[in-house]
Amino acid sequence: MAGGKETPRQKMIGMMYLVLLAMLAMNMSKQVLNAFVTINDKLVTSENALVAKTDGTYTLFDAKMALPENKKIVQPWLDRAHKVKDLANGLNNFLVSECSEMIEVVEKKPWHETGEDGVSHLLPLMAINGKDNYDAPTAMFAIIGSTEKRGQMLRTRIHKFRDSICHIMATYKEGKKNWTFTPGYDGSSMVEFDLEANITSTSELEEALKTCNPADTMSIANVYKSLSQPEKYLNHGEEYSWELTMFDHAPIVAASAMFTAFLVDIRNAESNTVEFLYGKVEVPTFNFNKIEPLAFAPTGYINQGDSIPLSVMIAAYDSTEVPIIKYGIDADTIPENWKTINGKIGIQGDKPGAHRAKGVIMVKQKGELVPKPWKFDYTVGAPMGVVALPEMRVLYRGYNNLVEGTASGFPADRVTLSGSGCKVSKKGKGYVATVGSGVRTAKISVNGRKEDGSSVNLGTFDFKVKALPTPGLYLGGISNGKTPGLSSVRAQTKVSCRYDESVPLTGVSFSIQSGTVTVEGIKKKGKISKGGSLDGNAKSILRQSKGKQVTIMVNYRGPDGVGKRTALVFTTR
Repeated sequence: MAGGKETPRQKMIGMMYLVLLAMLAMNMSKQVLNAFVTINDKLVTSENALVAKTDGTYTLFDAKMALPENKKIVQPWLDRAHKVKDLANGLNNFLVSECSEMIEVVEKKPWHETGEDGVSHLLPLMAINGKDNYDAPTAMFAIIGSTEKRGQMLRTRIHKFRDSICHIMATYKEGKKNWTFTPGYDGSSMVEFDLEANITSTSELEEALKTCNPADTMSIANVYKSLSQPEKYLNHGEEYSWELTMFDHAPIVAASAMFTAFLVDIRNAESNTVEFLYGKVEVPTFNFNKIEPLAFAPTGYINQGDSIPLSVMIAAYDSTEVPIIKYGIDADTIPENWKTINGKIGIQGDKPGAHRAKGVIMVKQKGELVPKPWKFDYTVGAPMGVVALPEMRVLYRGYNNLVEGTASGFPADRVTLSGSGCKVSKKGKGYVATVGSGVRTAKISVNGRKEDGSSVNLGTFDFKVKALPTPGLYLGGISNGKTPGLSSVRAQTKVSCRYDESVPLTGVSFSIQSGTVTVEGIKKKGKISKGGSLDGNAKSILRQSKGKQVTIMVNYRGPDGVGKRTALVFTTR
């Protein structure tokens, strides 16, 4: 390849050798970049383990809160732990957002997701196409003199979190003594530090620790040091700023792995801080490993129109230890008649009516079993179906008949209605039954769904099917058979069809198609247009109706669409 005239074959071999060297170099680069992905994945695993460890400490807090007499002692320290958690989640979301924005510059889409708990996480780095891109990390976080100073802000935010949680750890009252991480602070509130309040040197840290409880200084100093980021780094005799060291010409996967390392430091500091706060609480605990919601009431049965107090709270228990329970039902609720069992009580619904179970559960406190009293009221009912129909066992054609179905022994969400000769559909908390033309009788059935999913018929009820009642015809507010004054008649311009209070149907509308107006002794007739408006002739003869009988005839349609006629007759005085 180096000298002399090369044959075409030699030129081809030389070209292939150069291509092979380039491919080897590219493969080595991929291996190095993928190594950063592997490092990041291991850091994520460590972060998840730290989060799980911290959650375990919160469970221990809950154990100490199980006794009501412990609450006043435990709650202030638990509040501090929750404050640390909020600070850690806030910084986590900030760093993830910054890293995601950096990757988005290359991949053209956000690179994070937010869970239901509001905590953000980066997406897997292996899916990044431009793993070797170093322009985005450098431009965003490492350019010297950048007006945004985003790289410096990362370090500042980490230090702000560091100083805030050290402040939370150290600031409390013990007897008449006020301990604090900030000289001169009286410990009266728990706040985040301002940026200007950051401790920036070892001497300032030592000065701040002087006002702490001597028993706490080692723990506080360890948390402080684990989050401290040096302002400068020495490399081959030259000093480089923190942001240059971390991000200058760093491939994007390496910069992302650095962000994950920050997140691990944050979760580690959170875990150590919450564990420190938990150690400040010295109260007896219950042993438990499960927490579940519990809803209960004095009775399990309620009549329509009544109410019961329902209590909802958290129940904590040890699933590995089966409790001892002593109890009796009804006449056996006196202690000398109690039965003793381990675990759950099987209550049989043999006799209808109200019943009471009463007893004690043995709870281990400080290594000893202590009886805790309880009682439970319940009602046994015979399953049966009932249909309540406001329109009195009649279904009207062309109308949305409101139907209500209930069944004792079954909750409302397991009771359904079905129809024969009519269509029954769900509407709000009830049902609507509709009937077509030509049907004279219909049936509605009440069905209940058992715990095993099977269905049982609880009753079938017959209904007569009728046409809607004829509505009344009104001239304004003037109804059939009335004797209104002339001035009242002259003021009207429209007739309408509607039901009065004697018909218990709601939401029924009728449309007037046409009609006529006649007055006794007057040959001229007036007309009524579609919608019920009076024409000029109708208004004219009504003005002459004093002492005379007025007859109004209209053609109308109801919801069933069938055309009908009705009349209004009255005498004007």
